Amino acid sequence: MLRIALGFILFSSTIITAQNPIDTLEFYAKKMLNDPIESKRLESEDRVSYILDTLLKSPNSWDISFDQIKSISILTSPDNRFKLYTWNVPLDDGSYYFFGRVQLHAHRKFPYSVIDLKDASTEITKASSKILLADQWFGALYYNIIRKSSKRNVYYTLLGWDGNSSMSNKKLIDVMQITPKNTITFGAAIFDDSKRLRNRVFFEHSERVTMSLRYQENKDWIVFDHLAPSQTSLEGQYEFYGPDFTFDAFQWEKNRWVFKANVDVRNEGLNEGKQTKKPERGLPAPKQK
Repeated sequence: MLRIALGFILFSSTIITAQNPIDTLEFYAKKMLNDPIESKRLESEDRVSYILDTLLKSPNSWDISFDQIKSISILTSPDNRFKLYTWNVPLDDGSYYFFGRVQLHAHRKFPYSVIDLKDASTEITKASSKILLADQWFGALYYNIIRKSSKRNVYYTLLGWDGNSSMSNKKLIDVMQITPKNTITFGAAIFDDSKRLRNRVFFEHSERVTMSLRYQENKDWIVFDHLAPSQTSLEGQYEFYGPDFTFDAFQWEKNRWVFKANVDVRNEGLNEGKQTKKPERGLPAPKQK
């Protein structure tokens, strides 16, 4: 996509000025999500990327307040090691394209580095078993970061949402790690489902229902709705899956997330603990004809 000159981005017929780059960012982010014309949504995303990159490369970027931004998910890791920015564009076919940046504390000379995330989810096969780089990212809109560590590794577990299609949505649990050279990887074999170790976990369900996927700090587990088909004959057709009013979990044990079936959450309240505000997701997926 063509990059638009910053002067045009920060000054348009909407009377948005260069003195308010955060207002400008939110203006185009809303258009990116809600403009009825797909090409205009993509054009607005291009402007969002340019403005955000300009802001993140400024000397005091870590201290910029993005509190008024509702159309981009902005998370800070529990140890302040990085900030994670993710956003999406809804496409006319009901799918979504995701974008992201990771802002790392890097070196003394150059206190911050910014890593561009490239959504390659449509090209990735066997995604549960892959270690992915920043330019091979399985795109998602993240809403929580959980820091876990072992003697040798620090794992940043990410909870996210993927609109997937007009028929089904996905939620996922992924893991980000920071290498000694200040690059990043996604995925780690720390999800034990009692059959094998996975690098990340996906949940797919009908677009017409919602699924809960939350971290409970007091139990130190990630608890989630158990999904089942509306009829047994529809098994494997995930556009017909939804919560069956039971819950499963991944509990942190011995440096990995261990699957627990049919957990009791009646007295736990399902509070999400420290978590970001929920970002806007944009236009609903078009109805299947």
